[in-house]
Amino acid sequence: MNSTIKKGLFLLTFLLISNILRVSAQITPTTTGVNLFCKGSDLTLPAPASGENWIVRYSATPTTTPSTAITLVGGNKIAAADLQNGYYYLSSKATAAGSCESEMQEIPVYVLRPLVPDFAAANFCVESPLTQVGTVTNPEDPTVTTLAYQWYTVVGTTETAISGATNKDYTPASPSVGTTKYRLKVGYLIGGNKYCAQTVDHDVTVTAKPTKPTVTIGTAQGTAGAVTF
Repeated sequence: MNSTIKKGLFLLTFLLISNILRVSAQITPTTTGVNLFCKGSDLTLPAPASGENWIVRYSATPTTTPSTAITLVGGNKIAAADLQNGYYYLSSKATAAGSCESEMQEIPVYVLRPLVPDFAAANFCVESPLTQVGTVTNPEDPTVTTLAYQWYTVVGTTETAISGATNKDYTPASPSVGTTKYRLKVGYLIGGNKYCAQTVDHDVTVTAKPTKPTVTIGTAQGTAGAVTF
């Protein structure tokens, strides 16, 4: 095999390995030490020590030389609009002239996008409860596929969890006649913990069983009396 082909194969192998390493380095919700945030949340750091400032840089993948500088709000906050998946690198530096910058602390961050739950409100007769069928749009699928569910009844501003109602769908047990507000709450289930719950409410009307009809049969409708031929 001539040297040109060998060099070409080596370069191709190097590029493939580099690509694999780059993809595998992308942060996920289960990356070791990851900090999970709901979309729309700020990342608030402790206030820097007196006479010091925080310095924050960002990289999409782990690195020792992050180059993207982050502007902090109020000196210690990464605004929600700027927070994204990746690695933030925090260091400190005294305000005095000639001060040195500290070593960097790596802060892995993953921002979970909001779930969109819903269910079709199915009215029913009290004798025949109908299943309230839930649906969820999961923008993190397939990165996060496991979700946590809980159904509630809601009166005013008070929600009451329904015992055992922890699936996507719910069939009311022992329903009461009238209109009941049901709530479906859905969150991401990661490492045994629930995150970024979203809710949806709908009114469901339960009707009473009608009373037994009473009909008086008059002679105009005919008679079963005996007749003589």
